[in-house]
Order: sequence, then C-alpha cells, then structure tokens
Amino acid sequence: MLKKLIPIVFLLALAAFSRAQSFSLDAYSEKAESASKAIMKEVTWSSVKTREELLLEYIAGKENTDPLKIFYCSKQVIQKREESVPELIKLLIATENEEKFAGLALPFLYTKDRRVVEPLKNIIENKKKNMKTRGLSAAILATYAKNEVYAKEKWKVAKQTIYTSEFMRLEKDEIKSLALYVDELKYRDDIGVDMFIWIKPGIYDFTQPVENPDLLNEKGKKERKDLILKDLKSEKKEKRENAVYLLLNLPFNGRDKLLEGISKTDNDSGVRKNANLYYKLILKLKKDKPAK
Repeated sequence: MLKKLIPIVFLLALAAFSRAQSFSLDAYSEKAESASKAIMKEVTWSSVKTREELLLEYIAGKENTDPLKIFYCSKQVIQKREESVPELIKLLIATENEEKFAGLALPFLYTKDRRVVEPLKNIIENKKKNMKTRGLSAAILATYAKNEVYAKEKWKVAKQTIYTSEFMRLEKDEIKSLALYVDELKYRDDIGVDMFIWIKPGIYDFTQPVENPDLLNEKGKKERKDLILKDLKSEKKEKRENAVYLLLNLPFNGRDKLLEGISKTDNDSGVRKNANLYYKLILKLKKDKPAK
C-alpha cells in the first residue's frame, strides 16, 4: 500500500502525496500559524538577534522536526528575511528527516525563487536521499514549472503569492527548461514510477492493476475495450496516447502484454515511453494495492 511507503505528514503536506486531493497550502499554513505560539515558548530570545535569525536557529536544532513548526519558521524566513534564504537552503539540503524536510521545503511553493531550483535538482539526482524526499523535491519543481492555473486546478495548492524580489523569480526560459526536466522524471529507471505516482495526483486510485478475466462480461466494458483497440491503431498520435492511458482503468485479460508490446512496437517514441511507464506502474501497484 502507498500509505506504507509515505509517512502521514506527506499525505497532509501535498496533494501529490494524497489520495484525497483536498490539500490546500493556505489551510496548511493556517495550521502552522497556530503552532507559532509553541515555537515562541521554545525560542531563547536575544536582544542582538532578529526574530528571523532565532527562527533559523530553531530550524537548525536537530531535535526540532515537527513539520508544522518548521513550516512556520521556514515561511517566516522566506517572507521577511530574504537574505537568509541561502542559509535556509543549506539546512534543507542537510536534513535527512523526512518530516522536517517537508516543513522546510513546502514554503518554497509560495515563491519562484531560482536559488532553490538547483539544490532541489541535486536532491532528486542524489540516490542516497530517500525516495520520499526526492519525490517532494520533484513535486515542488513541478509547481515551479507550471502556471498558477495548473497549480490551482491540478495541485490544489491555492494561490502562488510571490514573496521574493523580482530578480529572484524564474524567467520564461528557465521555466521551460524546468518543465522539460520535470516531465522526463517519470521515464527514469531509478525513480520514474514512484515519481509519477507523486507528481500525478489521483493516478493511484485511477489505475486498476489486477487483470480480470470476467471483466468484459460487465455492461459496456467490451464496447470500451473495442474503442480503445480501435484508437490504438489510429494514425493520430494523440488518439493512441489517450488509448494507452485509458488502459490503466480497464484491466481486461491480456492488457499487460498489450501495453508491453506497444512499448516496443509503436512508431512514436512518446507513445512507447508512456506505454512502458504504465506497464511498470501496473506491475508496481499489483504489489502495493489490493484488488477491488
């Protein structure tokens, strides 16, 4: 089960990690605000340090791992002390605790700060980092690469309020490059299927992994299969791509071999790559997801 692979905080923290798709970054931020009172009691106040410097020290404390508290501190630093963001990024890179990483990283969804892009890429490429940390890094970069409408409708992260200075925002060419990078992650051998589950909300529930020999006896299922098979022979790439995707939710007997065959024989590399990804996804979910 996916829940065994991903800690509860991640299910609460980001829609890409959630089967409910009801996550709101603003709502999560409000919960973090309520944790601020507890933080203020834990901080040792100083007349020579600013509030944000003290919050950075709090984040750096190894014993401080509560994601809501860390989220509050991280967001405050990003919003009110921009010159301290590089130090915040260093803490982000160094942390090995998954929950603390989530608290540190999520406030960057409010920004288009280019300073965090390369560090997040490096985390994704670092095979010594755990998959959940790499997945969340990819999910954040995916929101950077998509526009505000995408973020609202697909990620449910509410608005993307820009706190950082104009020169720190991503330029159009950088966003285009980032989009290509994120889109290719799902085809990677080392992290592809796991990344796809995180980056595409709802795919876990949509995919029906176990083939059912009696499925085509159900009303309308044979007609759906025939339409899909017809589109798989279409000369239009878009129709074949859509048909391959629809196979995820129609587990008739022989579907897996069909996908495997398409991954090797279709004349378009994009269709082949998607068919191979979906085939691997089905194999993974057969292990992780009980039959319905």
